Amino acid sequence: MMKAFLFGVIVAGAIGPIALLIFGTGARQGFAAGAFAGLGAALADLLYALAALSAGALLLPYLAEHERAIQAGCGLLLTALGTWMFFNVLKSPVAPAAAVPAGSAFWPTFLLTIVNPMTFVVFAGVVPQLPVAGSLARAGGLAFALAAGSTLVNVAIGGSGAALGRVLPGEGGRRAVTAVAAAGIAAFGIQGIVAAY
Repeated sequence: MMKAFLFGVIVAGAIGPIALLIFGTGARQGFAAGAFAGLGAALADLLYALAALSAGALLLPYLAEHERAIQAGCGLLLTALGTWMFFNVLKSPVAPAAAVPAGSAFWPTFLLTIVNPMTFVVFAGVVPQLPVAGSLARAGGLAFALAAGSTLVNVAIGGSGAALGRVLPGEGGRRAVTAVAAAGIAAFGIQGIVAAY
């Protein structure tokens, strides 16, 4: 169980587009929104971990066969999201944005994480290192341990963004963090597209 938990920590702690999205959400909307964004990513991690640990041997060959197309599609999605976020920040007025329910940050992060089946490939890579041994109950326990590690790190990332957002000078500073996060997300997307070809 501890190995699965630590794997969840490592996967969530890797700086990538999801981490940037969670961090930017926390900086822009506060701790609660950052935490909800982190929980959205953690739920997607749980679902992928359940799939990888219970059916990884069946699904992995199919995903590997279509890896380049999946990578290109995910790259396009990330590029579009980052570009949309960046230009949305530029065209928005400098006045503070209207309050948005913190829970609304959950679904965008969940959906962005779940549409990337390569996350499944990453999780499937750890299957041989965990004592699943054909037991669905054991696979479920390991998946929840992995998701617990992911949750811990993702909520911490959202909290770090919220802490930075509090110390920045006004709405302009928070918008700058969002713009940097958006540019990073788009850069990850472009990198994915280039790597696929």
